Amino acid sequence: MTRPFTDSVFDLGQINLRLLHYFRVVAEELSFSKAAVRLNMSQPPLSLHIKELEVMLGTPLFLRTTRSVSLTPAGAALMREAGLMLDSINRSLHQVRKIGRGEVGHIQFGTVGTAAWGPLMPALNRFGQSAPEISWSITELTPVQQIDALQLQRIDIGIWREAKVSLPQGLSSKLMGRENVALAISEQHPLAAKNSVVLGELAHEDFILMPMNSSSLGGYLYSMCRQHGFLPQVKHQVNEPQTALALVANGYGITLLPESYARIHWPGVRFCALSERLPVDLYAIYQTDSVTPAAARFLDSLGGEG
Repeated sequence: MTRPFTDSVFDLGQINLRLLHYFRVVAEELSFSKAAVRLNMSQPPLSLHIKELEVMLGTPLFLRTTRSVSLTPAGAALMREAGLMLDSINRSLHQVRKIGRGEVGHIQFGTVGTAAWGPLMPALNRFGQSAPEISWSITELTPVQQIDALQLQRIDIGIWREAKVSLPQGLSSKLMGRENVALAISEQHPLAAKNSVVLGELAHEDFILMPMNSSSLGGYLYSMCRQHGFLPQVKHQVNEPQTALALVANGYGITLLPESYARIHWPGVRFCALSERLPVDLYAIYQTDSVTPAAARFLDSLGGEG
């Protein structure tokens, strides 16, 4: 005879999912023998497990006769609740498994503004097609800000140019796409008629550059000019490429930008190739020891080159 239920003796922790699964199969089959076959076990242990569950709950769940098995009112109630509970747990565990495999999740990117017209969007578009259940968002940050955000785990992946030049310990990079620097000049500039320009021809031009700290694009371009034999005469310093191009269009100087900016029509601006290759390759940067499965899947989608 089952023991009456009281809160003082009931311990939910004793009822494991396996017991509920056994009960559900028996309730669906209304036959211990058929349920045992489905569960790939013999009937006596199954009967003992159901009896164990009934003892824990303090109420019979099945009415058994020599010819039939039926649910008691308590059993019918448990059938409804156990079905909902097991289905919910299965969905949750399936979701956890997908998260662990990098099939679902969210990636927070930090990126420099000049990446938007380069290899970044094609890479995100390809990734979206292969991993539609992974969402992403972008915050525009300087490389220095991205390093802080990565180390504090506020972003999952940073994106900036020529990141292999110097990375703090604990950060790694993966190539996202190769790109070169192009010259942007006014359509009225004497050099505008040329298809390519030698960097040294710009030694006496007025430059418009973005911020020139050591980790920025402006700083990188300044150092490249130095390596090619001259110090650029920086007439204007701006924060946004479109500001630089507006000044260029009106004849206030020249600027150097990733060649992807030439894909857009900027009124009054002519883009020319440089004879020298000045790489501004785009990299994805990540915290080596704390990559989320979703972020790892994005990094894998970029291919093998680091």
